[in-house]
Amino acid sequence: MTDIDPIPPPAPRAASRGRIRWFEIVIGASAILISVVSLVVAISANRTQERMLAASVWPSLIFGTSDSAPDGTPQISLDLINRGTGPARVRWAEVSHDDTPVRGADALLRACCGRVDAEVDQLDVFTSGIQRRVVGQDEWINLLRVAPPKAPNPVYEALVRERRGVRLRLCYCSVLDDCWLLDSRSNEPEPVDRCPAAPEVVWGG
Repeated sequence: MTDIDPIPPPAPRAASRGRIRWFEIVIGASAILISVVSLVVAISANRTQERMLAASVWPSLIFGTSDSAPDGTPQISLDLINRGTGPARVRWAEVSHDDTPVRGADALLRACCGRVDAEVDQLDVFTSGIQRRVVGQDEWINLLRVAPPKAPNPVYEALVRERRGVRLRLCYCSVLDDCWLLDSRSNEPEPVDRCPAAPEVVWGG
């Protein structure tokens, strides 16, 4: 009788199945990682675009006072200039002298310069309102402009001395509703979430 060797049983497939399972896990993890990286890149690109858009419409209001016009002509002026890249929507503006808010040129000359009607009548006074106004890029606004009188004038001479004591507080926003609070006593406008309520006494109000 011939001995017949038994056929060996097939090798277990557990190791093969284990390798397939790990391969599937690696593929799945790679897909998740790629999705996460793509999401991060998309968010970063979106934020970059938002910053670029904000920079393209960024207003920057600057307050200053001068004793001469741009062409060198003598005058006393209180000026507001937009040196940003977009328009500024002014919500409110407060002008004060020695912390006393004033509504306009007449009240300012009374507060700073001992206003006398006869002396003021000798002056050429020009004012410009600013409440709820849109100030365009590079727009220059004379809040107050006083030309020198032909004869000596105590009110004008007092304004020459006191013009640097005039303070401007103003809140403005960009077209994207980013807002800033300008104070002429500070070096930079302060970013704010929204403009606070307007003061009781506003310039031109």
